[in-house]
Amino acid sequence: MELRHLRYFCAVAEEQSFTSAARRLHVSQSGVSGQVRDLERELGVTLLRRNQREVMLTLEGAVFLREAQEILAHAQRAVEIVTRASHGQYGKLTIGLCGPATSTFLPRLIREFRKRQPGVRLSLKDLEPAQQPSALANREIDVGFTRSVPAEFRKTLRSEIYFSEPIVAVLPRGHVLEDTEAIQLAQLSAERIILYAREGAPELFDAIIAMCRRAKFSPSIVDTPRLWQSVLTMVEADEGIALVPACVQHLRSNGVSFRPLRDNKCRVDVVLAWRQSDPDAIRDGFVNLLRKRRPDIARAMQESNG
Repeated sequence: MELRHLRYFCAVAEEQSFTSAARRLHVSQSGVSGQVRDLERELGVTLLRRNQREVMLTLEGAVFLREAQEILAHAQRAVEIVTRASHGQYGKLTIGLCGPATSTFLPRLIREFRKRQPGVRLSLKDLEPAQQPSALANREIDVGFTRSVPAEFRKTLRSEIYFSEPIVAVLPRGHVLEDTEAIQLAQLSAERIILYAREGAPELFDAIIAMCRRAKFSPSIVDTPRLWQSVLTMVEADEGIALVPACVQHLRSNGVSFRPLRDNKCRVDVVLAWRQSDPDAIRDGFVNLLRKRRPDIARAMQESNG
């Protein structure tokens, strides 16, 4: 059964006239009559009673009209949804959050995107940087933030550096270097050091180790928690000092001090990534918004990081 049959039948039933239905559909009257006859033949029932003056629904026709109208309404709704989806106005987008690296800027961008595209359902998933590439490849998320894209994912994922941020030192209150305006990394060579677990962010861990080696020392690592708040708690408890991305200083902790490093090369990247093979108007719209707002975010983060 074709939708065209239903559309012609409904027009005749609603207009109670083949002539008016033909005018409404911009087709010939004979074309409308032929389509309705084909429909009745296919169903094996008479839907309309015809005479020279009027067209009336049979009992079967009245029942069928309600169903046909509902089918046509659903079909029209489907067309509208597909059209909106093709323009990025309808559907679902799953975004991978990346702890403090995205907490400073992503919430307001998500709010802005919701206002722009109210028909898009957004879903947020909190993942460690190391989990984001595989989550993208497995279609668990559509857009992710990480520290880098491993080689095995570079053929399936697109990525770009969204911004870079400095590494800072986290000291317990009362530490001898607390009042130092900016610390030379070599000044921390004798300290016990707490680092975020390598399993969660291998690029970050390895970058910090490399920074220490350039400063001519191997860090004495006393613990590697997998929660940023735990890193700060351990520093506050005087278990050691920590080296962290500047974004971590936005977490609440009253018993620590964040101090910048003098070394210009002590920086790490935040990388935006998505699947490159899938056309997705919704995702592309969100990525374009991220790109548009990047200069503002970079300025705000530079000011926030001092």
